[in-house]
Amino acid sequence: MPVAELVRGRSGRSLAEAWNGTPEAYRGTTFAGFPNLFMLIGPNTGLGHTSVVVMAEFQIEYVLDALRVMQARGVGVAEVRACAQAAYNADVERKLEGTVWTSRGCTSWYLDDKGRDTVQWPRATWRFRRLTSSFDAEVYELAAT
Repeated sequence: MPVAELVRGRSGRSLAEAWNGTPEAYRGTTFAGFPNLFMLIGPNTGLGHTSVVVMAEFQIEYVLDALRVMQARGVGVAEVRACAQAAYNADVERKLEGTVWTSRGCTSWYLDDKGRDTVQWPRATWRFRRLTSSFDAEVYELAAT
């Protein structure tokens, strides 16, 4: 993603540097080390079976709920915890095992140099909708500005 070179996080590193060739996000939307960065159609939100527009719509609702929670709690900064992002991505990777995109001998543009699929969502879209139906503030560091 070309924009990853331009976006800088809390430590001054670019998103591309943080990814080191393997993009990952929490629910395809937020990034540890990048406060208040919300992205639509981020890592592992691609679909091979329906329109990606539905994924963006689900993410928009998630972001809007995050903003509502932040406003209600009087906070101006939200950053997903690194442990939550790591656990989420490990689960996505497990669910991608054995799919057509990662099966034995499969090579495609979906796989990065490390052999990881950082593009596809491995389940039905209704499962992603369930995950993004409300902002899960407990996995975020919330702080005043």
